[in-house]
Amino acid sequence: MFVSALAMHDNGISFASLPPVLVWLPMRLGALLLALGLALQARAAVAQTDEALGAARRLFTEAVADESAKRYEAALDKFRQVAAVRETANVRYRIATCLEALGHDAEALASYESAVNLGASEPAASDVVQVARERAAKLDAAVARLVVELPARPPEGLEVRVDGAPIDASSLAAPAPIVLDPGHHTLSATARGRVPFETAVVLQAGSRVSIAVTLPEAAPAPAPSLAPTPSSATPSSADVDADGSNGRRTVAWISLGVGGALAAGSIVSFVLQESNLSTLHRDCATKSDGNLSCPQSAAGEVNAAHDAAQVEGPLAIGLAAGAVVAVGVGAWLLATSPRAGGAAMISPTFSTQGAGFVVRGAFEGF
Repeated sequence: MFVSALAMHDNGISFASLPPVLVWLPMRLGALLLALGLALQARAAVAQTDEALGAARRLFTEAVADESAKRYEAALDKFRQVAAVRETANVRYRIATCLEALGHDAEALASYESAVNLGASEPAASDVVQVARERAAKLDAAVARLVVELPARPPEGLEVRVDGAPIDASSLAAPAPIVLDPGHHTLSATARGRVPFETAVVLQAGSRVSIAVTLPEAAPAPAPSLAPTPSSATPSSADVDADGSNGRRTVAWISLGVGGALAAGSIVSFVLQESNLSTLHRDCATKSDGNLSCPQSAAGEVNAAHDAAQVEGPLAIGLAAGAVVAVGVGAWLLATSPRAGGAAMISPTFSTQGAGFVVRGAFEGF
C-alpha cells in the first residue's frame, strides 16, 4: 500500500498522494526540536548572565573597599570592569570619585555627567544623580576648555591630536570645547599634502582658549636637475684640499721656516768665528813664517778661541748648506701647489742682527 502511494515522475517522487498525517508528523517534530534548542540556548545565556552579574557584584564590593582604603587606582580598575558588565549611575559615579581623587578632573567631570544621564532612567538612583550633579558643578570651575577652530573646508585625511591622543574631527565641527586638566598641552594636526601644524598651550583652571588650526599646502618637491656636470672645470677649494695642496703648502712654509732658522744659525756661527779669530790676532803676532806667536799669559784664552774657531767655521758652512736646501724645497713646494697663481723668488738675507729669507712675488690663495 505504501509503495503504491508513491508516484514516479520525471522530476522525482511526489508526496501529494501520501496521507496528511505522514506529512504533518515530520514537520511537527522539527518545530519541536527547534523550539527545544532555542529554549536551552536562552537558558544557558540567562545562566551565563547571572554568573557574570554575580561576579560583577562581588568585584564592586571589592572596589568599594579599595576606595575606602584610598587604593584609588585598584578601585578604578575594578569599577571599570564592573561597568563593562553593567553600567549604572552608581558605578559611573564611583568611577568619577576615583578619577577625582587621582587628580584627573577632566575625566572625572565627564564621568559625573554620565552618571547624571544614566540616572535619569533609574528612579532608584535619584540620590546618586543629585550628588553627581553637585560634584560636577564644583569641578566645572576647576577644569580648562580648549576650542579647536578647523578650516572652513577641512582638508582630506585631517587628523587632530591633543597630547598625542586622536580627537574625532567630526566632534570639533561645532566647534565643541575639549575639557582638559589645567597645565601644559600640545595640539597637532596633519592632512595629506599639507604642512603639519603643532603648537603648545598652557591652560589655567576655568579658562577657555581657542586655537585656529592652519594647514597650508605643502610645496611640491623640486624636480631633479638634468644639467650635465662638466668633466673639466676649475677645481673648487674642496677639490684642491682633496688633492692635498693644503698639506703641501703647510710643509712648504715649514721648510722655509727651517731654512731661515738654519741660515740664522750659520750667520751666528760665522760671527762667533770672526770674533774668536779677532781674539787670536789681537793677542798673538804673526811671524815671518806665517805662524802665530802668543804670550804665555794668554795661552788659555788663545787656545780656547782657536779651538772654537775651528768648530764654528765648518758648522757655519753646514748650516748655510742646510738653509739653502730647506729654502729650495719650500720654494719648490709653493711653486708647484695647485693654487699657486704666479712665480715667486725666495732668497736668504744676512745682516749683523741676524738672518732670514725674502719672498718676492705672489702666491694666489694665501
